[in-house]
Amino acid sequence: MSAVASPVARMGRAFLAATAAVSCLSIMPPAMAAPPATASASSLPEATRLFAAGNSEYDAGRYEEAARDYRQLITQGYGSEAVHFNLGNALYKTGRIGPAILEYEKAAAMAPNDAEVRSNLEFVRSLTADKTTGGAQTTSFFVERLLSLTTPDQDAVALVALFLAMGALVAIRIAGRAEMMRRLAVWGMVVLALPLLVAASAYSIKLYRAATTTQAIVLAERLDVRSGPGEDNTTLFTVHEGLKLRVRSEQGAWLLVSLENGLNGWVPASSVGVI
Repeated sequence: MSAVASPVARMGRAFLAATAAVSCLSIMPPAMAAPPATASASSLPEATRLFAAGNSEYDAGRYEEAARDYRQLITQGYGSEAVHFNLGNALYKTGRIGPAILEYEKAAAMAPNDAEVRSNLEFVRSLTADKTTGGAQTTSFFVERLLSLTTPDQDAVALVALFLAMGALVAIRIAGRAEMMRRLAVWGMVVLALPLLVAASAYSIKLYRAATTTQAIVLAERLDVRSGPGEDNTTLFTVHEGLKLRVRSEQGAWLLVSLENGLNGWVPASSVGVI
């Protein structure tokens, strides 16, 4: 396996969801561990205990028990990047590739620049049976890589900062008395124009995708994709555990999904996990 062939439990550093701070990977048993808080303050002691217990269970090789503790944390509203990452590690250790990928995907969505999360995710993906890549993904790889560098929240902060800076330069250009200052303001506006456009575009794309795009991971070891929403419909093709699908629509207990290569069909909603 790669440098992350033996993923270990991650120790959380922060309690405040606003900071979204998490610690780095550690191969030592955690002496103190607590996930970022997203629930009520009164439940923090129990959340701290569960997170520490999960890390201890993982370190002792009791991966099922560790996964149980991490899942309980998520149920209680403590679904931080660290918790999803640790749960993914525990699920991988128990041989459940699909559920592990789902948790890594959730962690990566929260922390797109986390190299360890990405490394584990890419490695576990390499173990899956299906390797489907569409041409559209190849041609837009550079754009997708740039978009993955930041979260929507980070884009929003950058956009606001750039907008305020641009506003200040416009004010100087209009109200400034010194000719030199007014000229510098114009040059500053020119320099900020491109970053402002990029930040606005990235934020808009991510907001649009969040509102219109749903992705899921195949959890079943083998899944038949059918021509319609029902077991009596023809099987078009078969996919396997861990494959990422795009959810197009929903009808009852069935989902219309598509692959990166353009193939599409219907699957039971219970056979996939939404990211």
